[in-house]
Amino acid sequence: MAKRVVWTLTARSQRRKILEYWIKRNGNKRYSRRISAVIRRRIKYLSTFYYLGKPTDFGEHRVVVAGNFSIFYKVQADRIIISSVWDNRQNPDDLQEIFR
Repeated sequence: MAKRVVWTLTARSQRRKILEYWIKRNGNKRYSRRISAVIRRRIKYLSTFYYLGKPTDFGEHRVVVAGNFSIFYKVQADRIIISSVWDNRQNPDDLQEIFR
């Protein structure tokens, strides 16, 4: 049975910033739409197969890769909480700061 997906404000903000960056960089929305679709499909899959991702060093968080992006999430009894959407091309030290 699929679980309800809940986005944190941090994850929403990160996703928006990623999409805006690529719109500005490319001068159009095509690549951002593709990124958004990949993330959406992966999260839809996670809602049913919630233990698909690998455990992380960040407490109860798990991570699943979607293209060049990592989606960090927690599984709870009735829902999945999306904690972070991370562009894997960024400095990994910055990711540590998010989970502190």
